Amino acid sequence: MKRFLDLTFRPFFVLTGIVTALGALNAFWPRWAIEKLELIPFIQDYTIILQHWGILLGLMGVFMIVAAFRSDWRRPILIYSAFEKAFFVYLVATNVTRPYARGFWFGAGMDATVVLYTVVYFGVCGFKTPSL
Repeated sequence: MKRFLDLTFRPFFVLTGIVTALGALNAFWPRWAIEKLELIPFIQDYTIILQHWGILLGLMGVFMIVAAFRSDWRRPILIYSAFEKAFFVYLVATNVTRPYARGFWFGAGMDATVVLYTVVYFGVCGFKTPSL
């Protein structure tokens, strides 16, 4: 399993970091992102929180990519991303019957995969800072 993680860590976190960073579209084009990507109606009153969420996603994605290359970033970024993503999965799962949740299924699926990978990573490698 250690060999699998050594081979896949960097590409996995670069790819999932890019997909996460695409959430920044909410910060810059909130109406387009909500209607075309999240598939829910745009409500002007929520623009500020939507843009804030978008910039947080964008930064999380960038930090995940950096953590793929910087071992000293791994532990804090992976712990933070696992909690953030696990909570998002929880929110989507507990609202799965609501029409507004359907646009978030892909993101929740990807986030669940990141959480699972992170749990396996820490289970196998521990919480020590790896050398690259």
